[in-house]
Amino acid sequence: MKNAIKCCLGVILGITTSVSAQERTEIQQRNFTTQKINGQAPSIDGRVDDPAWQMVEWSGDFTQIEPDHGAAPSEPTAIKILYDNDYLYVAVRAYDSNPSQIVKRLSRRDGFEGDWVEINIDSYNDKRTAFSFSASVSGVKGDEAVSDNGNNWDASWDPLWDFKTSIDNEGWIAEMKIPFTQLRFDANEVQT
Repeated sequence: MKNAIKCCLGVILGITTSVSAQERTEIQQRNFTTQKINGQAPSIDGRVDDPAWQMVEWSGDFTQIEPDHGAAPSEPTAIKILYDNDYLYVAVRAYDSNPSQIVKRLSRRDGFEGDWVEINIDSYNDKRTAFSFSASVSGVKGDEAVSDNGNNWDASWDPLWDFKTSIDNEGWIAEMKIPFTQLRFDANEVQT
């Protein structure tokens, strides 16, 4: 992996969305410049207390897609993104004002009963394809290859990646480790 990655990521919280290409373009694009880890990578344990996570700030101020397109969320969410030569590391902080009501149900892979977060990586930066990684608070993994301008979500794509979650008095955290070998990129020096 090259020394610089500029991330333009879609983060979806709680529910799968189905919106037209026109609606997607109305959402304000968020850019996040990440950092290459220059020491010990974070251990994937559902906590963000590793020194590596201090290299970047939390990014938030997301808006809803569903049920109220463009509205402020009922609960805030924040993300941190890091990388090294082999992996992309993502931490998602899903705040919840009543953590005792977080829904933690088990289901099969790609099936989500309860609270979950999702990150979509448009590694070709073509705004037509993406790789989707979902993590439920109960530990259910979901992943899909997205194509056809976001109209086709192929759940048969099952890449190798890891995540852990934890619940605390502020809500819950999903900490992900995604190997670059599971993604595809173009040959540009700086990846967007």
